[in-house]
Amino acid sequence: MRETGHLSVRILIVDDDKAVAEILRDLLSGPDRSVDVCYDGKEALERIEAKPYDLIIVDLVMPRVGGIEVLTYAKKARPDTIVIIVTGYASLETAIAAIKEGAYDYISKPYKLEEMKIVVDNALERIRLLRENRGLVEKLQGAYRELMELKKERSSDSKVASVNFFSSSMPGLHFLYSDPASSNYVDRLQALSSLKKNGMLTESEFNEFKRHLLKMIHSER
Repeated sequence: MRETGHLSVRILIVDDDKAVAEILRDLLSGPDRSVDVCYDGKEALERIEAKPYDLIIVDLVMPRVGGIEVLTYAKKARPDTIVIIVTGYASLETAIAAIKEGAYDYISKPYKLEEMKIVVDNALERIRLLRENRGLVEKLQGAYRELMELKKERSSDSKVASVNFFSSSMPGLHFLYSDPASSNYVDRLQALSSLKKNGMLTESEFNEFKRHLLKMIHSER
């Protein structure tokens, strides 16, 4: 697994067993992590409304408001939030219900702390990839806007019609193939697909980007 680096994340632990909640807070606390704890689902909803969280670990069965309700509310408030359900009443039905509502994972009590740590580390890696992908999309959108402005400003210049998308002199686009050792091509292809879907890339432009990235993948094998 790759290191998460200086990933700043906001974590909420929700469990009516205060001892368990405090143990989890101690386990998950660390640099660049803000860990909050609450002891019932109703308070969790209030906290989610007031503050965005990247990761929520919530007990399934609690007084007043249960874990599934917290999960549903959290995903509606912020779809990118990762929610891990924890329960001592494990069953296939509750697991299916949690997954349908968008749970990232489902852990049965009693569990080993190392097991929880592994699940959380995987969740943090997913958060990192989501942020990286979002940043890539923003860069591509910015580069595309720059290109459209260039075409607009120099529409009378016949050379503009044949701009090389992959020229290292093109501002904002050379990052597509820089530093291959740290590249994540799946994320980049997904980002290109997102731009095409949103009308930011034409079919031919999308295919050119895709061909270039696939060529890079093959060259590393």
